[in-house]
Amino acid sequence: MRIVHTSDWHIGHRLNDFDRTDESAAMLDSIIGHVESAHADALLVSGDVFDTPQPSAQAQKLFASKMMELRRRCPRLRIIVTAGNHDSATRHEAVNPLWDAVGIDMIGTVSTDDLRHNIVVIPGKGVIAAVPYVNPRFLPDDYFRRLIGEAMSMKESDTLPLVLMAHLPVTGCDSTGHDADDVIIGGVEAAVLADLGEGYDYLALGHIHKEQTLSPKARYCGSPLPMGFDENFEHFISVVEIDSAGAAPAVERCRMETPVPLVTLPYDGPGSWDDAIAAIGALDPLSPAYIRLQVTDDGSIPPDARSRAAALCEGTQLRICTIKAVRPELRGNDGEEDSGTMDFDRIRTIAPSEIARMYAASEGREFDAELADMFALAAANVESENRQR
Repeated sequence: MRIVHTSDWHIGHRLNDFDRTDESAAMLDSIIGHVESAHADALLVSGDVFDTPQPSAQAQKLFASKMMELRRRCPRLRIIVTAGNHDSATRHEAVNPLWDAVGIDMIGTVSTDDLRHNIVVIPGKGVIAAVPYVNPRFLPDDYFRRLIGEAMSMKESDTLPLVLMAHLPVTGCDSTGHDADDVIIGGVEAAVLADLGEGYDYLALGHIHKEQTLSPKARYCGSPLPMGFDENFEHFISVVEIDSAGAAPAVERCRMETPVPLVTLPYDGPGSWDDAIAAIGALDPLSPAYIRLQVTDDGSIPPDARSRAAALCEGTQLRICTIKAVRPELRGNDGEEDSGTMDFDRIRTIAPSEIARMYAASEGREFDAELADMFALAAANVESENRQR
């Protein structure tokens, strides 16, 4: 079985106030091209199709049109799309009769009773156990074991492979680009890899934006596009071939181009306001780029800094997104920025538990394990309610 594994498209994402629809369209065109050239049996999208549980009509239209184009170009392809923590679980499945009619499986919810709700059989090729995002607190401890067992029972032959899809962070993963603490990574509670069961031939993970292999069978494909300035690494999708059950999956990493790069200036770390302005002037005005300025907060930053920087970019393809003010006292002895530095980018992505911990510290209270667990449960309940809307 040959699959294309991708995740974290975040269609509808806006970088500050800048619309990224054209970039998303180019990304989807590239993915369609890779799927077609790979002669894949299945496309697996492991969650976070959209950037918000209530995507705009424009974002939904883009997704639908590209899926239908993919269906026309690859009529025998099985397309399986699970919901991520950014997606609405119920909205994901709202028009399934229409998606089913064109052979596209949209799986947004988990059924602990009807396990086959989350299992897709690809005749003659294998079985996919497709698990969308769900907070681990709401799953029975033996869910993945039972799901994999049920999927195995549905295989036409013992020699056919079984693929598990999941959207969640795994402890020990490289969470570069995500806000993370000991428990929460990118706003989601981390799971232990062993808790996802065994018996699968490949684990197609989503949520973490940096592609990486966790074990010979478990892999994050990463996001095809960077979603923030701290994701300054290459982005990929994966073409995976599994000869038979028990065989090691062969993975081809397909690098994705970033149509509009995300650039942090000055390149060598925070500098003075004059350094930042000079760095803008050194860029090619005809080459599109999103820009984050990192400026030492030494009193030299003018109150209208954002508008001044934006004025320099008028008539160019450069787009000023944010100015990151770094206080000198928060820089460590090694010259690296201390984690205490706060800016707009970090505030937008910081885990709720970390905000609660910071608030507790400001009030002179200890955010101990019991309080952290109570907060995590409350946050999980709110999150579940929001995703069911």
